[in-house]
Amino acid sequence: MRTRSGQDLQQVRRHLIGTYAFGIPGEEALDCLARHAPIVEVGAGLGYWARCLRERGVDVVAYDAMSDQWQAWFRPTVLERTAGGLVARGDPLRFEPVLWTEVLEGGPERLAAHAERTLLLCWPDLWSGFDEESLRAYEGERVVCVGELGERGTGSDGFRRLLGRAWRPIDDAPVPRWPGCDDHLVVYARSASRGTSRTTSRASLSSRRPLKLGARSSPPFVHSENSNSATSLGST
Repeated sequence: MRTRSGQDLQQVRRHLIGTYAFGIPGEEALDCLARHAPIVEVGAGLGYWARCLRERGVDVVAYDAMSDQWQAWFRPTVLERTAGGLVARGDPLRFEPVLWTEVLEGGPERLAAHAERTLLLCWPDLWSGFDEESLRAYEGERVVCVGELGERGTGSDGFRRLLGRAWRPIDDAPVPRWPGCDDHLVVYARSASRGTSRTTSRASLSSRRPLKLGARSSPPFVHSENSNSATSLGST
């Protein structure tokens, strides 16, 4: 059974995920990504990681399908204190997600045009399969995954199987973690045998339509050694 403080933390996390991202960008993680630039990110959410990288001068192309699921996860929320504790509720004044930077509408079908870039997948979900589809569509040589490793890890079963079979880790960086999470950033290179990790089909590329950006200021939080924990996000 969760304690009151644990329930509050879950609500704070839900609020901050909807404002920033599922994963927390730390200095070491961003430095690692910069070493493997240029980057193409699929499932970029609100573009928070892309924004942090772009402010470092890193070349990033970011995509998200902008689906109903995306709309639900990233609808703006406000934190309210109730008799039962903190609750993240939908913002009554804002309904549409607000991007941190340019995120183009699209998904794995866009990757055929970006073989020269390192593919970034940050906290892919467990059910949609876009991560495995991205890995099969991608014709480049390096993939970066941010999330939890192992059987309980981030992403679909098919993605983790394909990653283990056709790719090998070559670099890594620590990632700030919420309590109860075991996030890592791992860079993978394609194994010598490309095998089934490539797709033979190419989706036709339609025009890449950027969504209108909201009024976002500079990123208020990038975790550094001076931050005590992931909960320092709540200070902004």
